[in-house]
Amino acid sequence: ETCVALARSLAARGLVHCDLNEFNLIVEQNTSAVTLIDFPQMISVAHPNAATYYKRDVTGLLKFFTMKLKYEIDADDVDA
Repeated sequence: ETCVALARSLAARGLVHCDLNEFNLIVEQNTSAVTLIDFPQMISVAHPNAATYYKRDVTGLLKFFTMKLKYEIDADDVDA
C-alpha cells in the first residue's frame, strides 16, 4: 500500500517513475519507511504514454508483492 501510495503521490505531482519495481525501493528495516530511488527515466503525466507506464509500474509492484512476498492485495483498492 505504501509503495502504490508513492506512485500516486508522484502522479499527483505530475510525474510517472517508469521503472517502479522492488529494485528501486529501499525499506528501512526498523521503521519500514520506504525510499524510492532511480529517477532518470521519469516522465510527465502529460506524456502520451504516461498512463501506460503508470499502469506498468503499479502492476509490477502488485505482481511482486503477491507472487514473491505472498502479500495479499485487493486489486479493487488499487487504481492501476
